[in-house]
Amino acid sequence: MFHSKRSYLLLILFAITALAGLAFVACGDDEEEGPQIGSVDVLGIWGDEELVSFEAMVDPWEVDTGGSMAFTGTRDITTVLATRVEGGSPPDVAIPAEVGRFLQFAGEGRLTPLSACEGLEDTVKANYPQGFIDLGTVDGTLYAFFMKADTKGTIWYSPQFFADNGYEPLTVDSTFDDLVALSDQILADGTPPWSIGVESAEASGWPGTDWIQQILLNEAGGDVYDGVIDGSVPFTDAQVKDAWEKFGQIALTEGYTVQEGATGINATNFVDSSYPPFESPPTAAMVYLGGFASGFITDQFPDAVAGEDFDFFPFPGGGVTGAANIVYAFNDDETTCSFLNYLASAEAQQIWVDRGGFTSVNSQVSLDAYPNVVARAQAEQLAGAELFRFDLDDAIGGALQLAEFAGVTEYLASPEDLDSILSDIEAAR
Repeated sequence: MFHSKRSYLLLILFAITALAGLAFVACGDDEEEGPQIGSVDVLGIWGDEELVSFEAMVDPWEVDTGGSMAFTGTRDITTVLATRVEGGSPPDVAIPAEVGRFLQFAGEGRLTPLSACEGLEDTVKANYPQGFIDLGTVDGTLYAFFMKADTKGTIWYSPQFFADNGYEPLTVDSTFDDLVALSDQILADGTPPWSIGVESAEASGWPGTDWIQQILLNEAGGDVYDGVIDGSVPFTDAQVKDAWEKFGQIALTEGYTVQEGATGINATNFVDSSYPPFESPPTAAMVYLGGFASGFITDQFPDAVAGEDFDFFPFPGGGVTGAANIVYAFNDDETTCSFLNYLASAEAQQIWVDRGGFTSVNSQVSLDAYPNVVARAQAEQLAGAELFRFDLDDAIGGALQLAEFAGVTEYLASPEDLDSILSDIEAAR
């Protein structure tokens, strides 16, 4: 009996020791693995179809890592981002389409260098054009990469409608006067030549600034364009005023827009403005929006064939403006770094490329990867433009950007007040 009890106690002691050892091993394994992937807080600009595509792009990262993305999208990102940073609660990752805040935050030492995330800086330097690397570098340190780029030198139209009516798409050698002449020809045949909409909630007006910057680049040249950004050329400059007036010539000439002028243009959402040229029959002949508009068109008209039912020709003048979404982080947590490395990869960007409305500047995404001739042509235009500048209002950013947005809606409503509108914009610099 005594031996039996002692054996029983020894068995219990052995079991406890074994369990303790297993617990120790398990704890050791946890320490070796490190913290598990968690949730990443992302602040960006996307909504509607663009957000659906971005979420599709992120989905494999969530599946593979077990992580999750909490995304907040707003066109008023410059204000929201500044408020959160100053309030001590920045997002993990910001993906705006302007560089003004980026330069500010980097200069203040608030951002995490890409070198803090293992492999990230090497990936970006090996696969991204030097010009984009330079734009993400501040005082010799690389803080950001450009995940997505868009050409804004694109005027969208229906090839079939143009062919049926004998209209010739313009080329890089065409002029603004050629664009006006084409508009007059189409109007004379009974169709409004343009669809324009500038409504975009808190950022209403920005589609109009795209018109103005594209005209400014082609009519005044790169030096004047750069001067508006750095302040050496004020918004009150005669060449800037001329670009605004040329935009007004298109938007406010009687009969030129299916929206029938200022009130309709200010009330029409920019996404909705992309539809009229592709209705059956078209209710307008052309719409000027960036390359992202192809996604709006194919979502609304899922049977439309690229190159046959919709296409673009270059904005006359040869110069190209473009937008780019810059990616930067406020910490180097494991989840943040994992997310950044994924976004910077060709594999991730390929997903949005396949969906349309996305141009990658990662050299590992080849032209053959684009889903159709229109998407490929956008990538070629962006890569091959002899005169290229980043979106002007994105470059100026902050209060000045928002003042320009508001100025567009004011100008459309009261074009006679243009001088005071431009003065007010410059005062916000």
